[in-house]
Amino acid sequence: MSIAVKSIVTLMAVLMIGGLVGLLFADNVSVLGVGEQSVCVTDTTTQTSTGNGGPDADIKAAPGAALVLDAHPRYCTEDAPGTMQSLLNIQSKLAPFAFSVGALLLVLRLIRGAERDGLYTTRTAGRLRGLGWWMLAGSVLAAILTSVAERALVASLSAGNLSSDAWSGLLLWDIPYMAILTGLGVLSFARIMRIGISMREDLDGTV
Repeated sequence: MSIAVKSIVTLMAVLMIGGLVGLLFADNVSVLGVGEQSVCVTDTTTQTSTGNGGPDADIKAAPGAALVLDAHPRYCTEDAPGTMQSLLNIQSKLAPFAFSVGALLLVLRLIRGAERDGLYTTRTAGRLRGLGWWMLAGSVLAAILTSVAERALVASLSAGNLSSDAWSGLLLWDIPYMAILTGLGVLSFARIMRIGISMREDLDGTV
């Protein structure tokens, strides 16, 4: 498991470095939204319909943006995105990436600590507890930040959709059920470990 996690972290680092080098010396290369010539976002909260043979009247692209109608409307900038649009696009990609990298690093820290200090120790239980809180709180925070950025992008690229703004992302974010359940499970296991360690220490003291 340690080798697998190290390999994934190394691969991600190599890809990031390669992408950053590509940004400096090549065209049409982007890293986490940096360097993208066009910004696109899908409004997953709106479903299109074809009443009277045409799209909904309130689904329109803002000036300088293009609209692609599918199950959900998709907006793209026709020219180079503005500074704020680029920053929002980067945020929508950076938040889940940072969460994933943080989780991998915490797992690697947990494994190395267990190899050095032993599995059933207070330090290992504390590291496991930190991983659980990262999975629980970090996944929720990443989902909210991504949703806020995407809703703000939709607001900047659409016209006629008055319900779309950055603040609506605080209510319309996708709940990361698997990450939350995993975090709760890891926290429960960490608590069981701490109780078991305390009981073993009491038993050793008694003996």
